This record gives sequence, structure tokens and C-alpha cells, in this order.
Amino acid sequence: MGSTKSDNRNLNEKENRKKLGIIILGILLVIVIALLATVVVLLLKKEPEQEGNNGVYVMEEGNYSQIAEQMEGEVQEGYFETYMNMEWTFPDGTSESTDAILGNSPNNTKPIRCEVLLSDTGEKIFSTEAIPVGAQLPPFKLDVDLDAGVYSAVCRIYLLQEEGEGTYTDYSDAGFNITITVQN
Repeated sequence: MGSTKSDNRNLNEKENRKKLGIIILGILLVIVIALLATVVVLLLKKEPEQEGNNGVYVMEEGNYSQIAEQMEGEVQEGYFETYMNMEWTFPDGTSESTDAILGNSPNNTKPIRCEVLLSDTGEKIFSTEAIPVGAQLPPFKLDVDLDAGVYSAVCRIYLLQEEGEGTYTDYSDAGFNITITVQN
């Protein structure tokens, strides 16, 4: 009879291992299905197109790699570089900035232009004409007399396509968050 107990124990252990294997396989199957569903959702998810901004990529936390992969297929012509700082200081609402930098990289092949909009209201407070390749704006004033304070704004840079002698249309664009400080 001693061998029967041993045989039963071995049988129970085999059944328990089999049940455990089925449970683990079920859990793995659920995980794989969840991952596949997530991939399908991400592939089908489209960012809403913004008026006049076809091909704009919206940067969010964690999607840099995805955007980089999508941009690999983009026409190099649509890329551009700019150099600027993100904190601009003005002694008062009508004076030139003491530290704002905004320029068109010499690596570009097209001119750029700029608009600055207040984040909370969307009010345009600064804009430029075409900035030639390799040029940097001299110290500049805002187009609007702002009261003393700190303002969050978006500096929108537009790459320009020449349509005719001195006539340009927006070709592509990018926006950067900046902080504007008006001291007095």
C-alpha cells in the first residue's frame, strides 16, 4: 500500500503542475492579447489635424520615438533649424528685450518667420517678416504693450516657401513654449 500513496501523490503533483501550467498559459495569453490590442489602438490613433497645419506632429510624453520613426519618411525639404532662447526679458512693455534670441540657422535652405501668442488668450503679441537664412533678429520690442508680469507664450516658427519675388507662403511650422518677463 505504500506505493499507492506515492503513486497518488505523484499523480496529484502532475495534475497540480498541469493546472498551474494552464493557468500560466492563460495569463500569458491575456497579456499578449492586451499588448496586441494596445498596439492596434496606437497604430489607429490619429492626431486631429489642425487647420492649415498638415503634417504637424504633436509631441506628448513618451511618443518621441514614434514621431521620429514617422518623420524618417518625410521630405527633408520640410525640416528646418532655428536657434532661440526660451526666456525673454523686457524692462517694460515698450522696450527692446535685453536677452531674447531668435534666428534662422545657416543650415536651412529657406527663410522663416515667427509669431508669439500668449498661452492663456491666444493673443498675438509679436510677429516678424521673413528672416533670411543665417540671420538673427536684432534686439526687438513686442508688438503689444504688456503690463509688468510673467507670461507663458508659444513662439511659432514657420518655414517659408517662396511663391514669387518677395512673396512667401507657410511651408511647415513648429511651436515652442517660452516665458516672457516684463519687469516694469
